[in-house]
Amino acid sequence: MIKSKIKVAKWALSIFIFATTCLYSQNISKNNVSMYKIHGTIKGDITDSFAYLYYNNVEDSVTIANNNFEFKGIVSDTVSAQVYIKSAENAPQFYLENNTIDIQISANKVNKDGKSVETMHIDGIKGSHSSQIQQEYLNFYQQNAGKKEFNKLLYSKLTVFLKKHRSHPFSGAILAELAMVNPILSKKELNTLYSILDITKQTDQDLRFFKKGIDRLGTYAVGKPFLDFELPDQNGALVHLNKFNGKIILIDFWASWCAPCRKKSPELIALKQQYSGTNFEIIGISRDKNSKQWNAAIEKDKLDWINLLDQDQKIESSLGIENIPYNYLIDEKGIIIGINLSPTEIGKILSANTKKT
Repeated sequence: MIKSKIKVAKWALSIFIFATTCLYSQNISKNNVSMYKIHGTIKGDITDSFAYLYYNNVEDSVTIANNNFEFKGIVSDTVSAQVYIKSAENAPQFYLENNTIDIQISANKVNKDGKSVETMHIDGIKGSHSSQIQQEYLNFYQQNAGKKEFNKLLYSKLTVFLKKHRSHPFSGAILAELAMVNPILSKKELNTLYSILDITKQTDQDLRFFKKGIDRLGTYAVGKPFLDFELPDQNGALVHLNKFNGKIILIDFWASWCAPCRKKSPELIALKQQYSGTNFEIIGISRDKNSKQWNAAIEKDKLDWINLLDQDQKIESSLGIENIPYNYLIDEKGIIIGINLSPTEIGKILSANTKKT
């Protein structure tokens, strides 16, 4: 077992709440266990001999035997941690605490920018008190998201939830996501919730994302004009946003190598077909570096709308977008009427606002 002070910058990714599909089924009580013991199982064809655990600028390594590994140690507080193998492009995050934790991980090859890379994903965690806290929030969100005035319900829930878990780093991750990825609360509400947190227990990254999201909400929030831009289409011709004045536009940020992006494509195609003959239009903006792979994905997925390429991610940077898929819905006057909406939410808005052309 090797421990060293190392900064693993390449895997600095936030624990966004809905980016994981892990199911947590065990009921674990918070206890006074004096150390952590992590047993991990990796599903997939890997050749790595070592697994790595990284937290608080400390890296720990252990041998992988028959796709299994085990870490032992002590943490003074619950912390955000990453587990990974050197051959993988990413490092899944979880919350490390003094408990006996079982983690199931899958390793898969994916095509990114024309290259085959290995990615890791946490399929499930057992034995973690933190996972219970996460599941509590997830259950509330899923059970209430479709209700009228959900934003008021969420604000009320978080006021109580954050007071109870103000020192847990998951609380900071929630607010980072609500500011950066899922801005359904107002800037004032988010700042009020932020004041509840013990910020000394939150990750620097989540605090940075929260601030970045808050800054963006002042510029590109619902009710504000969208960014004016010009990008090349599949033929290299520059397309300006003002070309679509008078239309309701869904601007969808994606990439050919982004599996969640492409998983949503059939629903967007269905929306496009349902509202054909109206003033609704979709503009896809890709961050692909490989234009051939981009064009191939458009053809394969039958993305029959305006597709633009932003290889340098200048538009995403201006908007503060960190993760994809991501979208903005814009009205006929170029005003933002929705941010990062699901296809169902987009459909509800379109049913009330589109016009026949």
